[in-house]
Amino acid sequence: MSEKKNIVIKVKYLSPGKAQAKTGSGAGVITEWNFKRIGLALGGALLVFISLFYFTGSEDQQPNATSSQLALPEQPPEIKTQPDKIVSASVQPKLDNSKVVARSRLTSDIKKNEPIDTLKLPLKISKNETLWIYYFVELKGMEGKAIYHEWWLNGNLVSRKKVNITDDPWRTASKQLITYTTNNDWIVKVVDESRNTLTEKSFNLKLK
Repeated sequence: MSEKKNIVIKVKYLSPGKAQAKTGSGAGVITEWNFKRIGLALGGALLVFISLFYFTGSEDQQPNATSSQLALPEQPPEIKTQPDKIVSASVQPKLDNSKVVARSRLTSDIKKNEPIDTLKLPLKISKNETLWIYYFVELKGMEGKAIYHEWWLNGNLVSRKKVNITDDPWRTASKQLITYTTNNDWIVKVVDESRNTLTEKSFNLKLK
């Protein structure tokens, strides 16, 4: 027969005072705060909140800005005006030629401010001849103004001379060298500053 072995279990009971002390010390909880992580979390939350507020506020204000621009009328550009001139310097009323021109004639020469003769038309000239002729004009009521003597041949301006009038009445004359050509349609005229013709003479040449 096998021998019987006895198993002995020892249980250690704590005394009531010690058990209370152990239980009190084990129930205590020690809490340690991680301030760095807490700060990062709060900063991220604040950044998200600010971003949402900014974008939401800008979208709400945009329609108001557009409506205010449409409500304001466009201001027209400033236009500076000048007073109308009563009489333009380059535009003058047309003169009565019958009162302005006292005398006018073609002559072969001028002596003491007077024509010595009146040329007969058409003028007779030889092919190799040159001839000076004068256009004499006496004007009234033109003091302080200017006139122009113009000589035209076959529709082309040959010469133009300006005369300033400083007295009333005023006698003036211009001369032109004439030679024979195939076409000899001459016109000599006196015009004012507005290009109005005061007087004119037309003539032709004829071979001798």
